[in-house]
Amino acid sequence: MRFTPIADTQFPELVPRRGEEFGYATILESLGSGAAAADIDRDGLPDALIAGGGTFEGRRPVGKPVFVLRNRGNHFSDHTPAAGLQNIQLYHHGLAVADADNDGFPDLLVTGYGGVLYFRNQGDGTFVDETANSGIQCPTWCSSAAWADFNRDGCLDLYVAGYVDWSFENDPPCFAADGVTRDNCSPKLFNACPDFLFLSQADGTWLNQSAEWGVRTDGKALGVVAADIDRDGFIDVYVGNDVMMNFLYRNQEGRRFEDRSISSGAGVSSRGSPDASMGVDAADFDNDGRFDLWAANFEMESFALYRNQGSMMFRHVSDEAGIAAIGAHYVGWGTGFCDFDLDGDEDLAVCNGNVVRFPQHSPAKQRMLLLENIEQSWFREATASAGPALLQQVNGRGLALLDWNMDGRIDMLTTPVESKALLLQNESTSAGRWLTLQLSGTSSPRHPIGCIAELRTDQRTVLRQLKGGGSYASTHQPALHFGIRPDEQPLELVITWPSGR
Repeated sequence: MRFTPIADTQFPELVPRRGEEFGYATILESLGSGAAAADIDRDGLPDALIAGGGTFEGRRPVGKPVFVLRNRGNHFSDHTPAAGLQNIQLYHHGLAVADADNDGFPDLLVTGYGGVLYFRNQGDGTFVDETANSGIQCPTWCSSAAWADFNRDGCLDLYVAGYVDWSFENDPPCFAADGVTRDNCSPKLFNACPDFLFLSQADGTWLNQSAEWGVRTDGKALGVVAADIDRDGFIDVYVGNDVMMNFLYRNQEGRRFEDRSISSGAGVSSRGSPDASMGVDAADFDNDGRFDLWAANFEMESFALYRNQGSMMFRHVSDEAGIAAIGAHYVGWGTGFCDFDLDGDEDLAVCNGNVVRFPQHSPAKQRMLLLENIEQSWFREATASAGPALLQQVNGRGLALLDWNMDGRIDMLTTPVESKALLLQNESTSAGRWLTLQLSGTSSPRHPIGCIAELRTDQRTVLRQLKGGGSYASTHQPALHFGIRPDEQPLELVITWPSGR
């Protein structure tokens, strides 16, 4: 596997901000910004969106633009002013992109401090702010979100992850190890903000059904992924919480959620204690027909790989998969499973960076991690051999996966803190072939999150699922990608839609 950053002449130099030049050293500045990949103009090419973050006017957090870059085939052009996303007042982190209104064009939800913003894609390259009319209200600090059709009515619903109850009025002084230098506070010092569930009313509005569906209010959530984890036809939710137990919700036939956080084994570490989780994902890494769970965690903890044992039960397998010792040295954020080398199994990428300015155990700026899946059983670190771009020391946050040049090799869009966003082009050499599916629903939502594709070859059956959310504050390109080994022949492709068909 090998990745090379594409030139500035092909990808404009854009820097997400957090306002660190003011010297406040607030916890608000620790979260950074995400990215998204979506074909916003329906020309067949994935475009890029980058959360610009925020800054301060006095002691008031304010937003930066959401940058919109249109894919022109061999380069990207800055479309931000024309798109209508130049004047974002929300100090923001996350971009959740999906066709929320079933008109064929991907819409945008921006999550941040003090609320969310919902922008409808008008189909002409512009977005209009429909927040006030949508019914989507998050009056607290919202970090990430995931779209999915939870009640199987053919319309996309929305899960919004809440973080902590911070403000300048609730900003205790925190210091670095010298006891003098101001530094960001731990989330342990703040109360949790609630998560929210909004169900579509099929008319461009959404209704808050958080309490009715059993959504918890005590998490400090940073990452969320929506997927049919138990393959019962209803989309479940996995939430990565900071210094709290992670949440796992089993969807009870579109009526409400069953909290399986404790009983599943996927809420805590191998020691039985909570981790500090940021980015999350779900995939069948061991090719046993079950979707496993993944959480990128804080330093001195193990990144958490949970093998699905069936019946919504999971086993922490980071040690035996070779991940535990690697992840302990990093603070993981944006992440995702993907078959980068086209050998038929899904590898892992993780963006890393510290939350404090003066850390004791690992540096503030850290390199990425690229973990190669070996025989669907363990992972080998392949970062050093993947090129110098992945070894750059940056304060990583967001990660969106996409095939920007449509060559069948999946690329990576990363958004470090106070550094320019990077588009890392996959230039891996492989004898493998590839298959990419761009799916559109009819009785299912046009954007069919939860759709499962089974590729049956003469040697095995491989699963892929179109997920909502995932990574950290980011959205991957909504496509299902298969690597096909040179010694195997595809025989059949079976697609199970979210509608159950």
